[in-house]
Amino acid sequence: MNMRICSTAFGLVATLCCRSADAHLMPAQNATMNIVGNSAFMVVSVPVSALHGIDDGGNQRLSVAGIQRHNADIVSQFNARFHVESQGTPGTAVLTWVMDPQTDGAQIDMSYVVVMQRLDFAQEPRQPSVTTDLFGSSAGESTMTLMATRGAAAEAAVLSAGESTHVFFRGGLATFSHFLRVGVTHILGGFDHLLFLLTILVAAGWRYWLATITSFTVAHSISLALAVLGIVHLPAAFVEPAIAASIVLVALGNLWRRPQTTGIHPWRIAVVFACGLLHGVGFSSAVGAMPLDTGNRLATIAGFNLGIEAGQLLFIGAIIAIGLIATRLRRERIWKAMPRMASITAAAAGTALLLDRLYC
Repeated sequence: MNMRICSTAFGLVATLCCRSADAHLMPAQNATMNIVGNSAFMVVSVPVSALHGIDDGGNQRLSVAGIQRHNADIVSQFNARFHVESQGTPGTAVLTWVMDPQTDGAQIDMSYVVVMQRLDFAQEPRQPSVTTDLFGSSAGESTMTLMATRGAAAEAAVLSAGESTHVFFRGGLATFSHFLRVGVTHILGGFDHLLFLLTILVAAGWRYWLATITSFTVAHSISLALAVLGIVHLPAAFVEPAIAASIVLVALGNLWRRPQTTGIHPWRIAVVFACGLLHGVGFSSAVGAMPLDTGNRLATIAGFNLGIEAGQLLFIGAIIAIGLIATRLRRERIWKAMPRMASITAAAAGTALLLDRLYC
């Protein structure tokens, strides 16, 4: 193998992975693309469950020996299913290299492999596009966060089966639009966040809804921005169980003392605000801490946060619509019983979610 290419590959690892934890070559569900001259250097974490015919043990994991045994097949599938183009012309793969997700001999999660690749183009890719369907079937593997850099410019995108192509470096408006859609999709697909919203919508009345939703929105907007900017960092091992616990806490609070539609209770607003701070950090996991240039950073935070708010409004609108339909059908008794039923359901589901996140 050409020594210059090998040196380039090792330089790629050192440059792109220096921000990862010591034991991680590349975190799961992440990818980077660094544009240097006419070349694009890729580092991509690929879930084992997204690859065909390589899961020998049937447990969606690969050993180091398994990676070596299936190396050629992984390279072939990656080349066929991960595409980078510039002005409609695909790059030429100079090197594609598969590794296990570890450094300094420390073994970590083997549910994915790391693929490094160098692509060459006829000229510098000004607005490279990435298309892939390498999404896994396990929990948390339905999206891929991809960070692209070119000189001082940096931009992130979240790819999914529903939005599997992204064109980079088109400006702040395109970034805003992308993360607006990501925010809507994230909240509507987030069972735990919707369950929490349900627990704070247990009483009818605009004054009550306005106070609690505003408290939750302000709180998660603050913590989301701090987390995306990298100012605040809490481990997922703490945040995810804490979010589940917040659902149980508020649901049990509803059963103990049902919120009143008249008057605003400061203690309840404070609890919702505190829970909102946790949920904001949880929201940030969809985009991660991004070292972006100022324009794209603001576009990312604003787009994603407004997408979250739009998704919340859609969910709240659906709840209100159900209430109106129940009233029109003269099912007021059922509608009045729904807050208690919703709180019992949320408490049970939240407890199951908490146990799953603590012990599974």
